[in-house]
Amino acid sequence: MSSMGKTTLQSLFYDALAQLDDANFTVRFWDGSVRQFGTGNDFKLHFKSREALKRMLVDMPLGFGEGYMNGDIEVEGDLKEVVRVGLSSEKLQATTSQALFNIFKLNILQRNSRKADRQNISFHYDLGNDFYRLWLDQNLIYSCAYFQDDQDSLEQAQTQKIDLCCRKLQLHPNERLLDIGCGWGSLLINAAKNYGVQGFGITLSKEQLEYGRQQIRQEGLQDCIRLEYLDYRELAQSKESFDKVVSVGMFEHVGKANMKQFLANAQNVLRPGGLLLLHTIGKTVEEPTNSWIKKYIFPGCHIPDLGSILKNATGMGLDFIDCENMRIHYSKTLDKWRERFDRNEKRVRSMFDDRFIRMWRFYLTGCSASFLHGSMHVFQLLFSAGVRNDLPLTREWMLPDIPNGTDTFDYRN
Repeated sequence: MSSMGKTTLQSLFYDALAQLDDANFTVRFWDGSVRQFGTGNDFKLHFKSREALKRMLVDMPLGFGEGYMNGDIEVEGDLKEVVRVGLSSEKLQATTSQALFNIFKLNILQRNSRKADRQNISFHYDLGNDFYRLWLDQNLIYSCAYFQDDQDSLEQAQTQKIDLCCRKLQLHPNERLLDIGCGWGSLLINAAKNYGVQGFGITLSKEQLEYGRQQIRQEGLQDCIRLEYLDYRELAQSKESFDKVVSVGMFEHVGKANMKQFLANAQNVLRPGGLLLLHTIGKTVEEPTNSWIKKYIFPGCHIPDLGSILKNATGMGLDFIDCENMRIHYSKTLDKWRERFDRNEKRVRSMFDDRFIRMWRFYLTGCSASFLHGSMHVFQLLFSAGVRNDLPLTREWMLPDIPNGTDTFDYRN
């Protein structure tokens, strides 16, 4: 690619988009030349330099992401539509040798050791509670919400997601619930207040830990919930066991090589017949994790494929019960976050620079488009420690019209 001239680069770009019949945008290049696709009305794209286009063509996610956040690629109009068009082009999505090298390099630099995981989690989640409070819901739930319809507010949808998790776990009073990657503690607080459980949460974010403990004190739940700064690999040392285990939005951080170890640690503290709810971003087939996301947003992350999750879980004796795909829900969630982020841009700008704002805008918008138009999914998988043949025959037990805490069946073996 180093020998590419202006005409060759532009020709490659034209060729990559030539087969798309639903792309309507205008592109302007560094030399002032302009090219229109379709009606040209959805957005305008400006490549300020030859290098910006070249980097995008050799590694679409990393090249465009860096170009946009650095201001070398400007977008006027719908950024989400820009990502959709990119995802629609098989040629732009094709993985080049340079892209594979970039992924390999990131994997080498970002191994998922205990020390690295602490650094990676702090890199993202310790940006400050004041920052996250600007655009998350009032309970600071940083994971896919669950919408009943398009009229639901973010707060309502996040409450519905937590209630869904609790119903799937069939929580009962005085049961012990472990939350691996508990965030700011909202799920455990809900479960303690509405289902009467004893909760234990672990996190590697000191900012989240401090806030979560503060919320627990304010709710008067110190006797019901305990949060600790603890790695999932250290659970065995705690000598504790639990009736139910939940992990929401944390499995993506463990890394490909550690999937089995994570599941083994969850299983080891789960009592016979207990339930594990695993909520994770995933894909239906194995493919490289987005290089831009891995470098700038979630260092050390790996988006697992559904087959690998099931193979690792069932291979160690966890029995598969149910899987729900919440793909569209996460796109809606990200749209809500982006709207709030944009409304509070002035306050974000008082905390961070313009490059950071462009980076996060692209992260929230690009991920929304990827869930809606790409290969990204959100899976809620339910497992049991050993075979359970006593669960209801239909999925009605997961529906919201069952009152909280109501025993619908004898859940113990």
